[in-house]
Amino acid sequence: MPTDTRFLPAAGALDADPAVHRIRPDRCVLELTQRLLGIPVLRGRLTVRRATFTRDPEGSSLAAAIDGASFRSAFPLPSATVTRELGEVCFTGEEIAERPPVEFAGRLGFGGSSRDLVLGGELREAGPDRVILWLRGTLPPPRRPLRTEGWFARLLVRRPIRVEFAGEFVQ
Repeated sequence: MPTDTRFLPAAGALDADPAVHRIRPDRCVLELTQRLLGIPVLRGRLTVRRATFTRDPEGSSLAAAIDGASFRSAFPLPSATVTRELGEVCFTGEEIAERPPVEFAGRLGFGGSSRDLVLGGELREAGPDRVILWLRGTLPPPRRPLRTEGWFARLLVRRPIRVEFAGEFVQ
């Protein structure tokens, strides 16, 4: 029995803004690393639920929603602690440098608090409607101790955390 639904446009395709690029969830990675004397001691990955990259001549912007419960690591204790404490993580940032090494300064919100984070990296054109964004930065330790129940979580955040993001955005 023929149906006309196969001829309908995809949702959101009618009024798509050419400046807005959305993340391809299967083509992105967000990795957190803690180092001690330059050696990675703890490394884990998170899943990016949704992210948008908006290109504008006056300054681009990046917004991402990250699932804190998706933290995966080789060690079970840090994974359980992070997934219990983190919740949903949001990052919103504006471009502060338009030179080839792009930089985004923004706020990282998690667990009822927010911190400043600067990410720098590269922006590559991968086609007429595809952009690849690679960013990295360091999340400094908080100035005041966190009010959390777990001693292990407090111990983890005393050291700087390296953040690395790579993702493909499409229109």
